[in-house]
Amino acid sequence: MTTIRRMGLALALAAGVLLGGAAEAAMGEEEQQLDVLSTQKQIWEREMCLDEAIAQDGKFVVTDLDRNGRLELLFTTTAGPEERIENWGYEVNEQGDGVALIKFPEAAGDLVIDRPLVTMYFACQIGTRHYVFSSSRWRPNASGGWTHRGGLFGLCLWQGTFRAEPLGSFHELHEGRDLSPVAAVYRDRDARVIDEAAYRNLARETYNYYHLFEVKLGWVKVAELAKAMGDREKVRALFARSWADFREKEIDVGPVH
Repeated sequence: MTTIRRMGLALALAAGVLLGGAAEAAMGEEEQQLDVLSTQKQIWEREMCLDEAIAQDGKFVVTDLDRNGRLELLFTTTAGPEERIENWGYEVNEQGDGVALIKFPEAAGDLVIDRPLVTMYFACQIGTRHYVFSSSRWRPNASGGWTHRGGLFGLCLWQGTFRAEPLGSFHELHEGRDLSPVAAVYRDRDARVIDEAAYRNLARETYNYYHLFEVKLGWVKVAELAKAMGDREKVRALFARSWADFREKEIDVGPVH
């Protein structure tokens, strides 16, 4: 690496540290943010429909996916015979006295985000974190079997909006949902047909020059939130438990260019 590139990388990292420190100083301690989240009762009372979310296997998680010092509260549900997935969430606002709605991209519908472990690629030069999720939808077909379609996405949270980068897609035919596919087609981001092994490696190829992390997320069932609704301290304890599970572990350092 040249001296100029090393200097540029050092400056970028230093700027990230300074900006992160400023954000955390402006926001105050994480404990205060957990207090803010636990007081937003209108979110799950008026907007979320707890009973419906419980029936749809709803889950929530407290994270800081973009590492901007402001906590996020994300929800996911699965509904209907075709297992339609919906995701939405909130982030503590810049003032630290409320929350702002996080925008999910329409192109990333049916993203399966309720995973305890997620692969994340970090671009240290610009500070962006790309979380790799799959999308998935099962449908019964005319032959009595099942069609399974979906894709692979890199999801980056930036200034309150998730940006989805399609990495590839798949289309499988199954005789039964618990059986291996009898036919399958896998494609890359340019719709070119590839084999399954290449499909599984799309994320690593796309983010070849990024640092690879394994991220732990503390998903909790919405049913537990519903039981705690009459007691704000219990709600806060659930959020604190979820946030305590949030961890990043670097498992591979990619070449820095």
